[in-house]
Amino acid sequence: MHSFGQSYMHVPELLGRTGFPVDAVMTPKHPLEGVAGISKTYVANAKDWAGTIGDRLRTGEYALLLNVDEPGLRALYSHSWQPEVSKFLPLEVGSRVAATVGSKKAFHEWCLAIGLPVPETHLSSSLDEAVEIRRRLTGEWLLKGDSGFGGQSVRRISPDWRPSSGPESKSKSWLVQRDEGPDVGSGIFLADHGRLLAWMGIKKIVCLNNGFGPTVVGRGDVSPDLGDLCRRVAAASGVTGLTGFDFVRSADRGPLLIDSHLGRMSPMQHFDRLYGVDFASTLRSFLKSVPSMESEPSDGNRSFIKFPEVLQFVVQGGLRTLLKEINCKESMPIAPAGDPVCGLKNAWLTVSSQIRVNLGHWRRLLFSSR
Repeated sequence: MHSFGQSYMHVPELLGRTGFPVDAVMTPKHPLEGVAGISKTYVANAKDWAGTIGDRLRTGEYALLLNVDEPGLRALYSHSWQPEVSKFLPLEVGSRVAATVGSKKAFHEWCLAIGLPVPETHLSSSLDEAVEIRRRLTGEWLLKGDSGFGGQSVRRISPDWRPSSGPESKSKSWLVQRDEGPDVGSGIFLADHGRLLAWMGIKKIVCLNNGFGPTVVGRGDVSPDLGDLCRRVAAASGVTGLTGFDFVRSADRGPLLIDSHLGRMSPMQHFDRLYGVDFASTLRSFLKSVPSMESEPSDGNRSFIKFPEVLQFVVQGGLRTLLKEINCKESMPIAPAGDPVCGLKNAWLTVSSQIRVNLGHWRRLLFSSR
């Protein structure tokens, strides 16, 4: 666990259901430090985080390494690893798929090279070139910065759009991608060196960051074509662990890949049992080398509310939208099982940080008006 915490509060509980001890390497003041379900916690500065993981793995005490967030994934693949440790990484070091870490452009090119379905996309090496490409196109299009996460570098652009200072202005390359519509979601799966063990699908109903960010309200997706795409992505990447991708469903082509989670967890794998999948049980069989049938979701009708993103959405002024869109009878507990303090702590972190963002926004508006 490198930087992010609140969205992954239930990960230790999910992993603990396997019956195996769970240790964690965290950066200082991590939001989940002390969360129930972790046997031992090792704290390391960001620059030493990957090295500390290596030190732990070399003890021979561990059966599996699971990376949680995107900053951690980048730290893992910018580190130099010895062969006895690199075998634990979710993606093979030096492989083409490992080169996609942190790059939407590289992921798109990898998908094209191996025949995985993606939306029509035009690549550019400068923002001015991306703007010119968009000017010549008809229909609805999205601008995506090559790096970034949480939807912060994604926006819908019109033919006459002109850039201003913002996340997209800092990227080194850009994608101009056809907007296939609002039917987006995530495929989440567990794999063993590319062999699919279990999968589930989530449809994103309400999201942060103008609909491009983390999920606030979702519903299951049990479509066979999504399961097939999970199977293809797992096999092509050779990935090991709990991971996934984001997709958009095209009316005529089915699910298309729009973003990679390969090598890191999804914030939503803990909704597994809501849809008839038990990642913990399947993971336990894998760790014990017990053969098992591929597990797939059986019920996609139930909706969920994602905590703590729902708090952030409300503080951002989304309460009316939430009340209009929400039709949920199911939601995960605010806190991980047996750890209410963690839930309260992370609720406060989420709300207080968003309040600071809002105050900063109003401060800039006041000063700029003067």
